[in-house]
Amino acid sequence: MSSPIDILIVGFGAVGTVYGWILSQHSNVQVTAIARSSYDAMKDGITIESEKYGLIRDWKPYRLVRTADEANDRPYKFIICATKCLPDLMPTASVLAPFLESQHALAKSVDLEDGPTVVLIQNGIGIEHPLATAYPSVPIISVVAWIGANLKEGGRVTHGLLEQLIMGLYTGEGGQTPVDPEFVEDAFADPHGYRQQTDGPARLEEGKRRLQAFADLLNGGGGTATVVPDIQAERYSKNLWNAAWSSLCTMSRCTVSQAVAPSVLPYTLPVIRRTMLEVIYVARAWGYSEQVLPLSRIDDAIKLTIKNYQRRMPRAPPSGPGAVPETPAETPWTSPVDNKGAGYGFPAPGELAEESQESSYNFKPSMLLDIEAGRPCELEPIIGSVLDRARARGVPTPRLDMAYATLKIHQDSAVRDHASSSTYQAHINSWLSRPPAVAGLGAAGRAAWEKERSRRERMPEFEKGSVAIAGGRDKIPGKPIRTEETSDII
Repeated sequence: MSSPIDILIVGFGAVGTVYGWILSQHSNVQVTAIARSSYDAMKDGITIESEKYGLIRDWKPYRLVRTADEANDRPYKFIICATKCLPDLMPTASVLAPFLESQHALAKSVDLEDGPTVVLIQNGIGIEHPLATAYPSVPIISVVAWIGANLKEGGRVTHGLLEQLIMGLYTGEGGQTPVDPEFVEDAFADPHGYRQQTDGPARLEEGKRRLQAFADLLNGGGGTATVVPDIQAERYSKNLWNAAWSSLCTMSRCTVSQAVAPSVLPYTLPVIRRTMLEVIYVARAWGYSEQVLPLSRIDDAIKLTIKNYQRRMPRAPPSGPGAVPETPAETPWTSPVDNKGAGYGFPAPGELAEESQESSYNFKPSMLLDIEAGRPCELEPIIGSVLDRARARGVPTPRLDMAYATLKIHQDSAVRDHASSSTYQAHINSWLSRPPAVAGLGAAGRAAWEKERSRRERMPEFEKGSVAIAGGRDKIPGKPIRTEETSDII
């Protein structure tokens, strides 16, 4: 029998727990998980209540540790990062630094086979680039997760039917397919993104081998893993939902079911569609053409959301002279689309138990849950990074700008409240030192920003932590910002 494959999980929340259990079902895998705040609740075993896998009582990973020092007693083939992506509070590169810089990980500079591979199971656009810049020799597997799981009190995890990972080797951003002139949106396309250095064909092939090996481990443990040639198009596809539905629900403090209620849908639907179009326009500007990111994914996402989250209310009985009551058998509820759920992984209504369906109706996006709890949310990877890329290509995004500005008010406060050390505070000041990514700053806005930056520079050093703005470079250099409203194609 071959040597056991050691895998480290950083971020042992609901998603990390489910995939830790799946990997542990493979006969040759040893899972080490880091649980800091939840260690006491999980040390005696974790209960996973899964509609897909059943009731799993008192499961323990091979090792459960509190600190990086405890974990760094051995080399790992794969280091899974399943934390929330919060670059404005704690960059992923900083989260993983204790493990990537350990004595075992340093072997990567000597022998290609001995170095670890990082697996990022996180939401958003551009999440890989900062890590790849900090550790250019470390292969990165980028993963888009379609899963519904929640971490409850007492070391208990609930999981529904949905479980699918789409993954690819990170090689940079920018489309790798030719522009299709038949689609007018492709007029925005700019294939010249930035590519990740792979140190030649040998390292690229080794990265692909590791990608397939990781997918095989997941599938061997009962998971659903699919390898794709270009993961960035899949990231934009999922971000359509997060940037539109998550932001709308968070700003209005409502469930998804409330956002798609028949009485408000005529008002929410046009905004959702146009917000998704802005994400598509940015993707087109970065070279992701209709071939890899079809426009139809907007309607797919909208229809599937309505199908799975809109309450199915019984019809009012007919009234008036000669009215004949309809029987339930004659008026079944019909979905606006088929039950495939292509690419989005939503189960069909008939696949859900009554209790699960009610839970679906009460579903709130994680962005809203974070704000309700006073925590920082994934504003930057979901919306901020799209705006960065929009400004770099001169693409106007008025609706995303509005969502970002509205949510930024809470985010700024929450990030500062969670800045528990001088290291956090130094990074926050550095992050906030860049000019805003929103369009239309104008002369007055720039003057106000320059005034605040100047005021901060005159402050004593110990007071600088309380001010949000300082000098710095643009996030991603690019074309001048266009401030005019874009015309809607559909």
